[in-house]
Amino acid sequence: MTPELVPLLILCALVTYLARAVPFFLDWMKRLPRGIRRFLSIIPIAALGALIFPGVFMEFTFFPPLGLIGIAAAAAAAWFAGGLIIPIGGSILVVYLTLLLFF
Repeated sequence: MTPELVPLLILCALVTYLARAVPFFLDWMKRLPRGIRRFLSIIPIAALGALIFPGVFMEFTFFPPLGLIGIAAAAAAAWFAGGLIIPIGGSILVVYLTLLLFF
């Protein structure tokens, strides 16, 4: 990494942090209608899905159903466990074990 990139990286980190931290300090966010708060809480998950979904099919070109197996594992874990950590970890584990056993 070149030294001239350090200020840019610090600025990017600061902007990212502020974008995530500011809503915690704004009181009016707590007074939003329930539907809008729910909508805003789902946006990060939807964005994550939009970023990951295309990569799943581009990564496993040798066996595309493997990507679908990972997505199914994540969906099942999300349905039963909720959150993000367990579905992502479960999906990674299932794909890894499938690769070990069959490829």
